[in-house]
Amino acid sequence: MEVIMATTKLTLSIPSEMLVKARKLAKHRKTSISALFSNYIAMQDTSQEEIRLESLPPLTKRALELAKDIPPVPADWDYREELTDALMEKYHIK
Repeated sequence: MEVIMATTKLTLSIPSEMLVKARKLAKHRKTSISALFSNYIAMQDTSQEEIRLESLPPLTKRALELAKDIPPVPADWDYREELTDALMEKYHIK
């Protein structure tokens, strides 16, 4: 179900270079500059978690769903150590 909210016109002053970047980004994402701005503001509001998830691409949503029950990685974990151990085991080095 899509929520439709009333909109209000807003005028922003930004450097012309930023406007060029915004237009390119909007075109790349197949959306409008207004939608980019609205999504950015929505992302800043922590109470709008659902809106953030809805705006993600389908593969990212699915990856987050699959990873939700996985415990977080410890802060001191180093992937290089894991990779080294796996490669050493694979090639029978030790």
